[in-house]
Amino acid sequence: MNVAATRIRNGFQLMYVDIGNTEVIAKSSIIVETDQGMDIGKVMKVGRYIGDEEAEPTGKLIRVASDEDLASIEQIEELEEKAFAECKEKITTKELDMRLVSVKSIFDKTKLIFYFVSGNRIDFRELVKELAFVFKMRIEMRQIGVRDQARIVGGYGPCGRIQCCAIQKDEFAPVSIKMAKEQNLNLNSLKISGMCGRLLCCLGSKYETLEPDKESDEDYQPQEVSSKKTSVDEQMQDDDDDYYSIDGNTKNIKYRRL
Repeated sequence: MNVAATRIRNGFQLMYVDIGNTEVIAKSSIIVETDQGMDIGKVMKVGRYIGDEEAEPTGKLIRVASDEDLASIEQIEELEEKAFAECKEKITTKELDMRLVSVKSIFDKTKLIFYFVSGNRIDFRELVKELAFVFKMRIEMRQIGVRDQARIVGGYGPCGRIQCCAIQKDEFAPVSIKMAKEQNLNLNSLKISGMCGRLLCCLGSKYETLEPDKESDEDYQPQEVSSKKTSVDEQMQDDDDDYYSIDGNTKNIKYRRL
């Protein structure tokens, strides 16, 4: 199966797209059928990255993007901005206990997806009816967690790089305080928490690389090193008859060519 690693519009995550027999090149734009509907993305690599040999494609290529497709992106973004402002105003008017995070329109502009966070269950049926009346398209409200919120909003971590959650796969790997303890990190919550308020995602990836090191440390047998010092020069000869003398006290190295 021919696949291409693709980054969908307004996203950092890579998804593998089944391209069939269509010839695509890196950095080209393609129209993809995803689980959320039709969308446009940029091909980052034709084939799979190392470590993703068993990854299954989650999207299917519809066509290579045309100039008209690329020109329509600006209209889609304007629609999303308008929908965000309209929904936010209605949420305030209805005094709903929810925070709107983002709005995404699928490429053919037949559906709007509203992402929001809330600590409670929200009855948004009236809100959906009013939005559907305004935009004349299908409306979908999707409640997300704080980590998904941080992923969508984006930003930079304390290390100065893009947040790990923005480039991780769809499912978040579990992170525990044990991982921070075994890395001898400061357990101050401000030091090991991300902007979402949860433990840093990078604690898990660093912990995975720590495990092989721990096993090798257990097998390590230190060798005895002589502590004997000498005041006379120790000499070593290499294959080219060059002599290197090392002073046992000062550790100075002298070189002499024969």
